[in-house]
Amino acid sequence: MAHYPNEREGAASCVSRRSFLFQAGRLTAAATLLGLPLPFTERGFGAEPGPAPDAGYNKDRLKEKLIVRTASPLNQETPLELLNTWITPNDLHFVRNHYDVPQVDLQTWKLVVDGEVDRPLTLTIEDLKEFEAVTAVRTLECAGNGRSFFSPKATGTQWGAGAVGTARYVGVRLADVLTRAGIRSRGKHVMFNGADEPVLPSAPDFIRSIPLEKALHPDTFLVHTMNGEPLPALHGYPLRVIPAGWVGSACVKWLVNIRVLAQPYDGHFMVKSYRMPRSYAAPGAQVDPKDMVSLTSLEVKSLITAPVNDATVAPGRVIVRGAAWGGEADIAKVEVSTDFGRTWHSARLGMDEARYAWRLWEFGWEISEPGSYLLMSRATDVEGRTQPIEQIWNPSGYLWNVIPRVRINVKG
Repeated sequence: MAHYPNEREGAASCVSRRSFLFQAGRLTAAATLLGLPLPFTERGFGAEPGPAPDAGYNKDRLKEKLIVRTASPLNQETPLELLNTWITPNDLHFVRNHYDVPQVDLQTWKLVVDGEVDRPLTLTIEDLKEFEAVTAVRTLECAGNGRSFFSPKATGTQWGAGAVGTARYVGVRLADVLTRAGIRSRGKHVMFNGADEPVLPSAPDFIRSIPLEKALHPDTFLVHTMNGEPLPALHGYPLRVIPAGWVGSACVKWLVNIRVLAQPYDGHFMVKSYRMPRSYAAPGAQVDPKDMVSLTSLEVKSLITAPVNDATVAPGRVIVRGAAWGGEADIAKVEVSTDFGRTWHSARLGMDEARYAWRLWEFGWEISEPGSYLLMSRATDVEGRTQPIEQIWNPSGYLWNVIPRVRINVKG
């Protein structure tokens, strides 16, 4: 029987680039992206003031075991076979950046809370220590995870299926900070801005906002610690917002400003990016951003992490493993098919679970006949949502959650 690492127990291919490639690549990537012309401890708060833990970061220092999807800005995904534990280690957690990683000095860093509030705040790390600390396990997934599987091809970073990971975070409730500031009756949305800056002068800053209701939800956190360590620079040091169960683009990193607004923020990454058509669109169709809605919750989804695609196995008992999550909804069940979807069998869910976090699962399959087989998995959440066999197309390739398929060969 497979072992599921228990929370109570304490629970890559690298591509280097020379500097001129990074200078050329950063401009190309930014223009392409924007469509422009060619418990754990609370060590994060207790840390001595100073530069980010990855202050020595440079573009040639990548996460060695992860796949590089773009070099500048750095975007890396996790090979599926490494997503085999409930908690994803920091060095295996996917990386999603829109611009280069900023260098943040904790001695001068401040978080400004302003806008439609009665008492604007300027908070240091010491100020944030006054709020009640919270700890929670959360699954984060890039909204574009799986984009490379869309047909016709969708624009943007061509992620496979590994832009997802689960970590244990420590932080404070965003609602507690906003309550101290005093929200005015006109406040309807909350905007987040980080210290990262665009490469091109004409490019927009990466700023997102969420509805006030989500901001005030007790499970929306400002986090400073990831798996027992201060947030790595690649993951938003010193502070990041995590609206539980929502797409990764809502989890703004390197926070320096939280602003309460009377309406949704009207910048590029709200009105043009991270949007889905209101209704079905024909494959390849161009959809006006005005006819789309901003992305919110993640879809129900599963992954097969073992065996890997095109693996050759011996006859006998094969253990199929994976992970499943449902955004704001818990996973109810995972089913596995070994006969091209003709029949489905219940998988066993792992013992570790938390709201807004994935569940590991496994299925034991006895196979005696040699040949080529197709393994499939489908997850269903407590709201009754089930993975589809075909994806609803959208021009930016968001929220891919088609039933995954893994081909294996049983040797004779």
